[in-house]
Amino acid sequence: MADQQDTQTFDLSKSTSHLLHRAQQAAVNLSTDALAAQGLTLRQFAVLAALAAEEGQSQSSLVDRTGIDRSTLAEMVRRMEAAGYIERTTSPEDARAKAVSLLAKGRAVYEAALPGVEAADKELLAMIRANRRAGFILSLAAIGAPEEEVEVEEAVAEDAADGGAETSKKSKPKKSKKDKAAKADKSKSDKKKKKKKKK
Repeated sequence: MADQQDTQTFDLSKSTSHLLHRAQQAAVNLSTDALAAQGLTLRQFAVLAALAAEEGQSQSSLVDRTGIDRSTLAEMVRRMEAAGYIERTTSPEDARAKAVSLLAKGRAVYEAALPGVEAADKELLAMIRANRRAGFILSLAAIGAPEEEVEVEEAVAEDAADGGAETSKKSKPKKSKKDKAAKADKSKSDKKKKKKKKK
């Protein structure tokens, strides 16, 4: 009888990458209708949102802000410019670079799609306990945009109405074991100093 090889099984229900992919699918599905009505994809909306926040960005800056890879973003910008949403002009800081700005049509499309995307975000957060929402957003940012400082105050401001007022405050990252150990050592050292003073 042939030896049976042990087979290792992969538990999808505990896989970070798989669960993030499923969560991303849910996010896209929730915002699809609002975006489709304006003829936008979620990535195109991200570009418009980044430009609405700061006009005249370079394409390199848009890559950093949106997380879209350089070649994909270059093609998107080209198509969005052809559609009359944005325009590219020579950057005043660098003649070799192009500054990207919103046109009136792009701003109108962005503003029309915005309520639907905000509603989708709110619906996603509603799936998570109110006191965990701030931490959830910080965790997503730590994975997707670790170089950016993320403020969760506005993103979870609605929690106050849902009984999660404590999460509307700016969340601080948890202290590492190293930090906790250093604090414990300092506490012990302080106690020893106090004992010496008493003597």
